[in-house]
Amino acid sequence: MDNKDKIVQFLQRQLSEEEQVQFLDWVYSNAENKKEYFQQKDIWDSYKMHSEKGNINLKKEWKVLSNRINLIKIPKTFTLKRNFTLWMRIAAIIIVVFGLGWGSNMILDSFNVPKQLVHKLEVPKGQRSKLALADGTEVWLNSDSKLDFSFDDDKKQRVVTLSGEAFFNVSRDEEKPFIVNVKGQSLKVLGTVFNVRSYENEENVYTTLEEGSVEVKAAGRTVVIEPNQQLIYSRISNRLSLKKVETSYYTVWRDGRYIFDNEDFETLMAMVERWYDVEFIYPKKFFQNIHYSGVIKRTKPVDHVLKLINHTTPISYQIDGDKIIIKPL
Repeated sequence: MDNKDKIVQFLQRQLSEEEQVQFLDWVYSNAENKKEYFQQKDIWDSYKMHSEKGNINLKKEWKVLSNRINLIKIPKTFTLKRNFTLWMRIAAIIIVVFGLGWGSNMILDSFNVPKQLVHKLEVPKGQRSKLALADGTEVWLNSDSKLDFSFDDDKKQRVVTLSGEAFFNVSRDEEKPFIVNVKGQSLKVLGTVFNVRSYENEENVYTTLEEGSVEVKAAGRTVVIEPNQQLIYSRISNRLSLKKVETSYYTVWRDGRYIFDNEDFETLMAMVERWYDVEFIYPKKFFQNIHYSGVIKRTKPVDHVLKLINHTTPISYQIDGDKIIIKPL
């Protein structure tokens, strides 16, 4: 049985639980297997949508199209079903969801989850995700972000660990505060709407509050943030700063836009790399004192971003697969 047949059987739910475990082990054993699976699943999901409307014969047309297409970049969806007999046997659950648009929501439910089980959600570069936790909390994850969580009924807190960027709409529970741990900082809320940006390769952690209140512990201090405020924690200097902001600037990424104001070139390029899953090569010393302001729409191709930069700083660029070489003129 070739790989394509395995994928078809998995998508059609024709595999036993043991075979599903083996199949998922194969998918995540290397990057090529994962890429092949999601290419085929993209096609399947697209055709399934039309099939449900009675427009096509799903199985027949899917086989025809999947034989013709090598790569399609359309929304990716990997959904946890409520068969937790299977999922509890997998130590780390990696859920890759959505491409350029959200496509759909995903609900993760705990049911009778073992006490020590930790769910691991990872959103790769070039993707975004939206999910609902068992307590009703909604979470949007930006590109290149990871979220770990484990909710137990006998615990007094709801705890998640974030690396990357996420927008939280926390379901209120007076008896169980919601804790978000990031590197060097911990946030405590009850029922709140806020955004946290904490990428490993960035110096600062940004916490932006839209509604409610957030108690932040960092740098040996405890700070309470109010709506329309942003707390910036420097992991290098171990200092905190609080300022008033227009919160939509920092949360509009959920709608596929990135607003930047006086952004340094390195930070801007890091964001574009995450959004488009590319790598920029450029002389950092030349760009280190140049800042940019503007809006980038995710629906635009990456060369559109380069053209915007060229309006301010004359550059030439060469695109070689997922590598982009930028040279100042």
